[in-house]
Amino acid sequence: MNTSNVFTIPNLLSFFRLLISPFFLFLVKADIKLSFFLFILVSITDALDGLIARLTNSVSLLGKLLDPIADKVLILSLSFAFTKLKYHMPAILFKLILVREVFIILGSILLLYFGVVPKPSYLGKLATFSMIVLFYGLFIENIKNYEIKFIDLLYGVVGILVVLSFLEYLNVGIKNMVSILSHKVLK
Repeated sequence: MNTSNVFTIPNLLSFFRLLISPFFLFLVKADIKLSFFLFILVSITDALDGLIARLTNSVSLLGKLLDPIADKVLILSLSFAFTKLKYHMPAILFKLILVREVFIILGSILLLYFGVVPKPSYLGKLATFSMIVLFYGLFIENIKNYEIKFIDLLYGVVGILVVLSFLEYLNVGIKNMVSILSHKVLK
């Protein structure tokens, strides 16, 4: 892992995504087409940062922290923005996503405090991917002004994956904390 240079292309891409994501809070409602273009751009940077980091051997601790933070800010910004449109995300789904993302953020901070770098799970990545697919669907619905037939199915899939990945992260977090605390007591 590269620890010497924080100004790598992958880190800069993640930082760009982190800076752009909060603008979706108001931009989605103000200009859905521009928002969709930016979402495509942000999605590309998300795919590229990890790939470039691995190919150029520039994986860094900062990148391992910055990338998931940028993902969380993007997901929370878009989830909230999509509760305010004609073709909108159901409030219950937004609440599930909010609880999951806040839990992951706070749990990660706690683990980092104890020197443990949290790792995303396959189920967690699948949940995030399903949310991104849902956002694409919501963008298309709101740009074309008609309901996509399978959007209700997507809501269900995203909801299930969000809950399952939350439970998985909760389980892993508890195991990590028990391990950390038992080692602290033993020392």
